[in-house]
Amino acid sequence: MDLALPLGELAVLAALLLVGGIVAGLLSGLFGVGGGGILVPVLYELLGALDVPENLRLPMAVGTTFAIIIPTALRSAYGHYRRGSAD
Repeated sequence: MDLALPLGELAVLAALLLVGGIVAGLLSGLFGVGGGGILVPVLYELLGALDVPENLRLPMAVGTTFAIIIPTALRSAYGHYRRGSAD
């Protein structure tokens, strides 16, 4: 697995991640769908574009979304606690 990507390919991957994040955020806000349900397939395909072996793509995609979701949930819970909305 060679991670030395040309600048153009890196820019495309960054743009795709940004678009995937925006879509996930919009769908989460509109329909209450968990962002992980959208980000996992996006990350899976992007990892495929990076030539990550197929047997590692799904665990890496799920692990990455957990790494994002857990601190986000903790920060949200703390924000609600500060405002007196949670015990």
